[in-house]
Amino acid sequence: MERIGASIKGMYRDILKGPDNNVIFDSGWGSNMIVDRCRILLAAFMKNEGTMGIQNLKVGTGNKDWDNEGPPEPDALVIGLEDPNPVEVANLDLVYLNDQDAPVTVPTPRLQITATLGEGEPEPPEPHLTTYPLREFGLFGKFGDEEYMIDCIRHPVIHKDVSSTLVRVVRLYF
Repeated sequence: MERIGASIKGMYRDILKGPDNNVIFDSGWGSNMIVDRCRILLAAFMKNEGTMGIQNLKVGTGNKDWDNEGPPEPDALVIGLEDPNPVEVANLDLVYLNDQDAPVTVPTPRLQITATLGEGEPEPPEPHLTTYPLREFGLFGKFGDEEYMIDCIRHPVIHKDVSSTLVRVVRLYF
């Protein structure tokens, strides 16, 4: 598909903190893939089709084979995660950003979404484990009853201990 004008851009950053709130890991800023279904969701919003916007951010274990081979880049046609666990919009912090990426109260073409996964979030995939291996995440919106993926990130594994906190920050530039 030919893109006319500037494309939508996304970025993310992961900050893993221990129980004492000290930073254990900081990924720095990286790019994410804005998928085609995000563009459909935006078109439905612009046509006033009753789109409800961002509904959740899902995190997932991905595929453990990615630890050896490296995670594959998602393509624009991806519609979901390998093993999703949602963080609902009520638990996300959504703010508009100005041209210097500082929070503002009025709508701008920049949006920052922050998810904080606290102690025990998400629950380990198996009861005997004390860590949750995170390898992917994505933002999801809704149009009617159908879920639409907005962006997708696959990254090297982050082992989130049940006692640690992960702050995931996503920025979307329209």
